Amino acid sequence: MSKRSFSEFASKGATSVSQILEHADDLLKAAEALKKDLETFRDAPELNDQIISVLKRHNKEILPAAESLTRDEASAVVKYESGSRKIQKLDGSKSPGDEPAALSIPSPVSLTRWTPDDIPSSGLPKLPPVLNPVLEQAALTHSGMTAKSTDMSYERLEWIGDAYLYLMATSFIYQTFTNLSAGRCSQLRERLIKNETLSNYTVQYGINKRTRFPAEFDLHGRIGGSQASQNAKKKVLGDVFESYVAAAILGDSEGLARVSPWLKSLWSITLAHEIRAETRVQPNLLQDYSNKDGGGDDNQTSAKQDLNPKVLLSQVIGAKGVKISYNDIGEPKKDKHTGKLPWYTVGVFFDGFGERNLQLGVGSAFSKKEAGANAARAALGNKSVIKGLQKKKEESLKSAQLAESTQQEYDNWS
Repeated sequence: MSKRSFSEFASKGATSVSQILEHADDLLKAAEALKKDLETFRDAPELNDQIISVLKRHNKEILPAAESLTRDEASAVVKYESGSRKIQKLDGSKSPGDEPAALSIPSPVSLTRWTPDDIPSSGLPKLPPVLNPVLEQAALTHSGMTAKSTDMSYERLEWIGDAYLYLMATSFIYQTFTNLSAGRCSQLRERLIKNETLSNYTVQYGINKRTRFPAEFDLHGRIGGSQASQNAKKKVLGDVFESYVAAAILGDSEGLARVSPWLKSLWSITLAHEIRAETRVQPNLLQDYSNKDGGGDDNQTSAKQDLNPKVLLSQVIGAKGVKISYNDIGEPKKDKHTGKLPWYTVGVFFDGFGERNLQLGVGSAFSKKEAGANAARAALGNKSVIKGLQKKKEESLKSAQLAESTQQEYDNWS
């Protein structure tokens, strides 16, 4: 042991050093006594009962002394490492942040699908606190602002928070938008976890004003601008949000249970339009159109619930001589959220029953296929027009049946 390490160790616990020396003396005395008694048997040709008896008698002293030194070693290692661990102690008490927190996979039970009721009527949901002061300080501190190079900063917590956000966003989207393609689900997730979104959350909650970062990042909004680029600043603000989420989750045993409903509510604001659209039309369509054929059977209703909106629209108003077409409306635009991806708009048009090129609905999406499905949903939601076409369909069917019946009677008579 080096002189510096020994001095540090002795200054932290002189009593412990005295105990180690006492245990060492006990071991030496017991070993010397064993050696002295065994000297009398040096010339013995082989082991005998007397030698075994001497070993047993002295081992009763040697083994406890050796075990005491083993415990002293373990205790010394714990004390020494606790004095130089990377997480800086704020006080002498043991808290959940003194040791690495156990990582838990978010429970699917707590991560249920979004509904419009999850969207706050006004303002942001309340920010959950970080109950561990060590993790809270680390989550808001840049490594360049720590007292020691070994002190914890936001970087590692940001890495954990990123994983939690990714997994929870994926789960909420997967359970809510059950008919959405994997590619479209990825686009929604990107909107929730991209730097622009997370950095805005950091500013809106005022978390940036609690940070300890170098002046060039200008996270407190000081006058005079920032030396760091806006993109770099946005990236850091997003990272701070991720580190705060990790600290709130790992800060206590109930952290995940408090953070997941908060994120669910917060993210519902960002995807409010999509969440409302997902639940606005489809239940009404099933109620209004699923039993028009007179089949009130639960199995039929369940089967119709899985129908593509285009198929359902065709079943509701389609008939012989009717044409339902889907055409582009205007040139593709750019998605307002990303500014990069194409945004298609498609209209659904009806020809038949005396109507020509009647527009029933319009839908938009990242693909023409999805835009067409949205147009069909919009058409099915246009109840007055659809019910009018249904009435004309019924009249057309009755006329066709009457004509067929008349023809059969004529054929039979002739």
